[in-house]
Amino acid sequence: MLDSNFSTSDPANWRWTAPEPCQLAEMRQQMEEWQRTNIGLMAMKNSLTDGNSSLFPYIDVPDPAATGALVLCGQEAQRLSEARLYYADEDTTAASLAAAATPPGEPVSADRLPSPSGLMVFADPIGSYAVNTRTAAPGQGGEPVQLHTPIVAVSWSLWSPRVGRVPVEWIANTVHGREFVHPAEQGIWLTFYTACGAALRGVDPGTMLHSPALGDTARAGELVAALDFPGRPELTWDNETVLFLGRRFPEAGSPLGTTGGWAQTVYTAWQLMSQTGEHAWTETEVVPRGRAGRKRDRRAGITGDGDVNVVRLRASHRPSAEATERDRQDCDGRRPPRTEYRWEVPPYRSPNRCLNTRLHAVGGCTHAERIIRQHFNGPKGKPVRRPRGPVYVWDKVPA
Repeated sequence: MLDSNFSTSDPANWRWTAPEPCQLAEMRQQMEEWQRTNIGLMAMKNSLTDGNSSLFPYIDVPDPAATGALVLCGQEAQRLSEARLYYADEDTTAASLAAAATPPGEPVSADRLPSPSGLMVFADPIGSYAVNTRTAAPGQGGEPVQLHTPIVAVSWSLWSPRVGRVPVEWIANTVHGREFVHPAEQGIWLTFYTACGAALRGVDPGTMLHSPALGDTARAGELVAALDFPGRPELTWDNETVLFLGRRFPEAGSPLGTTGGWAQTVYTAWQLMSQTGEHAWTETEVVPRGRAGRKRDRRAGITGDGDVNVVRLRASHRPSAEATERDRQDCDGRRPPRTEYRWEVPPYRSPNRCLNTRLHAVGGCTHAERIIRQHFNGPKGKPVRRPRGPVYVWDKVPA
């Protein structure tokens, strides 16, 4: 979020940083209210009209974009109202990105959800995409400028294409391909959020940019200031997708698109959070919502409890501070954080892991994919091979 001491004279301030976990409940309330405002509905209608949506609820009416906006915003408002709140710390975000380098091999399952509805904010972006613009209008010259929009949060809920008794045809562009969604499908809806104006804040505030919305050029600082008005939430809807239950992610190397890559990372984060016992990756601290905040939530129609679940990697799984700092130095706050140095052997997937070996022989066990932390096999005291060559362990020489 934008620093309260923000100054246009200091370009270092022009980047989004994660809020404190205790601020998530207030941010959620603004996000939920925005979906029910006229300007929020108009923004969604414009997105549908321009084709900038992954899912379009088509209803045979004179203005299908306006009706579709009502459906999408209404569902998102309910999703946010019921959401349990989560904050994934920097190491959890990095581990999710590292393990998501290969797609989940198991069928998409609702059992991986940490709650039926949720809103999770990440300490670092889980992805981004570039938008190319210029310092002047097309045909007037100008220098090329590339803006990076970071994806920093996600909401989710179980989802069905049915909308009451109204016949709706959903046109979906998801990780499973573009299709008309069958009315009997069941899935997990994901809405990806960016920080308001984060792409513009990634350049010097004095940079002249061509704005198609204005039909003219303006300074980046002026464009950001135009977005700063009462009621505008810090996190804004960027894109969306659906993971259909029972289907699998495309194999590694398949073109997923931006939403597919982000969904892969989110699902991997859920896998990390759902592992328990000796395979547990994370631990959770609950930041409770205060009494006054709960009252405000109830008046606003929020049904979620407002407590924030802060998800951290267990101490035994955290990378060294030095390795984290080396990766952090290569991150500009707009793209996903690097994870090359944090783990010598990145987290990897172990498919079809037996969860109860005692019952395996009689067929009474269950199997699930596990994400495995860095470890070394072999006799104790023998050489250990790492990707960059052998490291030898020397025993103390007896006197």
